[in-house]
This record gives sequence, structure tokens and C-alpha cells, in this order.
Amino acid sequence: MLMSQIATASCGAGTVLYFKFKGETHLLLADHSLSSHPWRGWAGFGGRCDGEPADKAAARETEEETRGFYKREKTLAKLSSSPSNLLNGFTTFFVEVDYVPAIVFNNQKPTSQAASYNERGPYAWISFSAIWQAIGNKRSGKAHIPKKYLPSNALTNWLFNDFVLGLIEAKRAGVFP
Repeated sequence: MLMSQIATASCGAGTVLYFKFKGETHLLLADHSLSSHPWRGWAGFGGRCDGEPADKAAARETEEETRGFYKREKTLAKLSSSPSNLLNGFTTFFVEVDYVPAIVFNNQKPTSQAASYNERGPYAWISFSAIWQAIGNKRSGKAHIPKKYLPSNALTNWLFNDFVLGLIEAKRAGVFP
């Protein structure tokens, strides 16, 4: 069954954008801004389905949360061939992208005036091995990201717990790239 045919009631969806270099997978993550859930920490991109199928919601959320850098049409076109994982009503698509320096995202001016285009940032590429190590070394219930990966204006230094659970499940299910 195609993701767009799955019922959209109370669904959530998003993407984990990644690139591979010298055998290592790097994830583009963003902090939640002061105006949008600052207690969550760092994660991929996503949110609720607004009456749309999971794949369209994931593409929309990715566009919004990258301030319009990744256009929804291009992201949507990649989703049908991207591995995905469903956990607790949230579908995560793993989408390979070309490397773009994080400073580009950090300097990206939102392409829309909608508040959703300002709810994330700053951005950083973080190696999956560092993320996996942070998950294994959880302190006080949080997976702390090594400081060397974070920009100086980072609001938090931990991974969003729901994001962590999704990564663990995706790895267990063998869908993490």
C-alpha cells in the first residue's frame, strides 16, 4: 500500500535527511527554536498531518522546517524510493540528499512569512556514529550531542526523545540507511 493511501487521521510524519561520506552517514538535524518547543532539543523534521497523507505531510514539514530550502515537490518525489519507519503513528522517511554546509541552512531566509518557517534552527550535520554514541550514553534521560557538532548559537545540546526512539526502532527494523 502506498503511503499516500494510508489514512491520515491523527498521523504524524517527517524526514531524516542524510548524506554519506567515507562510509559514515551524517544527519541534518535542527534545534527547536525558542518559540517552538525549546524543551525538545535536536531532531529531524516533521509534525502533524494536516488532513494529508503521511508522505505529503513529511514533504511539507521538511520544506517548512528547512525554511524553504528543501522544496516539498522535490522531497515528495524522493519519498516513494526512501526507506521509512512507522512508530506510534509517526512515519519517518530517510531521505538521502547532497551535502550542503550547515551554514547555508543557518543563513537561509524563510521563503514564507508563515510561522512554521521559523520554528527550527540552528542546524547541524551530525554523524550517526556520534548520535548513536549519545543515545548509548544517555544522562538524566537525555542523549547529549558532543559539543563539537553544535553551532555556538545552539539552544540545547540533546536529542529530542521521540526522535531517539524513532532512530532506535528504524535501526532495529533494518530501515536506517
